[in-house]
Amino acid sequence: MLEYVKEFLKMNDVEYRETVNLKSLSPIRIGGNAKIVAYPDSALKFIRVLRFLGILKCKYRILGRMSNVLPSDNGYDGVIIKTDRIRKFYVTSNTLYTYCGITTAILAGEMCRAGLSGLEELCGIPGSIGGAIFGNAGAFGREIADAVSEVTFYSPSDDCVYTATAGEIDFSYRNSGFKRGLGHIISARLNLTHSDKDLVAARMKNVKEKRERTQPVGELSLGSTFKRPRGELPAAKMLDECGLKGCSIGAAEISKKHAGFIINRGGASAEDYIALSDYASNKVYEKFGVRLEREVELL
Repeated sequence: MLEYVKEFLKMNDVEYRETVNLKSLSPIRIGGNAKIVAYPDSALKFIRVLRFLGILKCKYRILGRMSNVLPSDNGYDGVIIKTDRIRKFYVTSNTLYTYCGITTAILAGEMCRAGLSGLEELCGIPGSIGGAIFGNAGAFGREIADAVSEVTFYSPSDDCVYTATAGEIDFSYRNSGFKRGLGHIISARLNLTHSDKDLVAARMKNVKEKRERTQPVGELSLGSTFKRPRGELPAAKMLDECGLKGCSIGAAEISKKHAGFIINRGGASAEDYIALSDYASNKVYEKFGVRLEREVELL
């Protein structure tokens, strides 16, 4: 089957690589080999690839910057579609139109230069805008859903492209209709507000400084390991009170700086990461009676 995929990718001018070590793509440097990684560089090529894989009934996974995805030690035996080359955007008045592959950090910087406010709190999130919308990413009290007006997506169930409003996407904490199978994100329209460039830059500077003070910036990680339990203490606070900072299994370690992060000290495996997160979750349950839910997704 994968031979058909490779031939299709060649015919449609879609770059691809075989036997790709996912460690080289992952921010946490963990993972086995993927059989094929495809890199469409336009929305049209992206849709063509999705349509073909659907017809072929070939297993696939769409990934952006992989900032919230833990690759398996066994790799991936289907096709990975990387969207980080679909990264065009443009601005009209106070509206941002963006494709799925560009990072939230780059967009925040560009909006700062344009004197537009609304993405400052997300400036330190390393993932793509598509991934941010998929998981309703947030930081410092703001979520991407606060800015999203509408999203254009491909529906594999009926081979059509649709545009949905924010209300139709059904955003909730670290969740969206796309996580529940609504479709595959192509582009989005975000509504921002005009502001003084210096004020936007100052807010971004404060956010970045706070992140650097409180989080293990520069370490190999996937961001927050757990979601915040509804109506409870923050997950990191409970983990800290359980004395879990610095706890490790293999080369995976709960950050000494912020208990909500698991870092790779060098040579960690996905098995190490999962075992450590399960151990930490069990310790929190024993002390607080709260079962933590992983925010990080498994590939």
